[in-house]
Amino acid sequence: MVFSIIVPAFNEEKLLSGCLDSLVSLDYNKNKFEIILVNNNSSDRTKEIALKYSRRGVKVFDEPKQGNVFALIKGCAEAHGEILVFTDADTKAPKNWLKKYEKVYRDKKVVCAGGPGKLRPVIFGSVLPELIINWGGWLTGFASCFNLSIRESVYEKIGGFNPKINFHQDVYLALRAKKIGKFKFLTDNYSERRRGLFLGFAFKHAQA
Repeated sequence: MVFSIIVPAFNEEKLLSGCLDSLVSLDYNKNKFEIILVNNNSSDRTKEIALKYSRRGVKVFDEPKQGNVFALIKGCAEAHGEILVFTDADTKAPKNWLKKYEKVYRDKKVVCAGGPGKLRPVIFGSVLPELIINWGGWLTGFASCFNLSIRESVYEKIGGFNPKINFHQDVYLALRAKKIGKFKFLTDNYSERRRGLFLGFAFKHAQA
């Protein structure tokens, strides 16, 4: 099973290295996953930092059209994996992240899967923001785009991300995928987000 990890990035020079360090260090066969970083018009050192990781297998692309959804679409277009996995440039993945996704996708009926996030917010502490970001997943089985995956064949079948929707496009994608197969919410497959919920989430997803 081959995974394509897609990371959209807009002005992430402060947090990008932590994200990419976690991804290149994943405990998984290095020939069975690729990391795709999509630079979305960053005006800081985001692309410069990303290119340093090209030696470690990270593929770096540019998306000139501003918006997170366009960066995601570009990443998916460049992907070669059977499973597309989405995360954000301010997020760290645990070492066993892909192993847990591999296990769930052994069930051919599963078309989409995701997990909760642990936040390291800058203003509100951690408990309340984590409850806010994860409650939808616990209640409905949906996950955020910083910890979400989908079969590439299903992504193509449902038409991918809608370029007209640049906010909560992850939920929209999962809703459509769920119509043709099973969605699995992995309560124990956490990724760690290091940006405050309200300072980062809305702004980032509207920009890149």
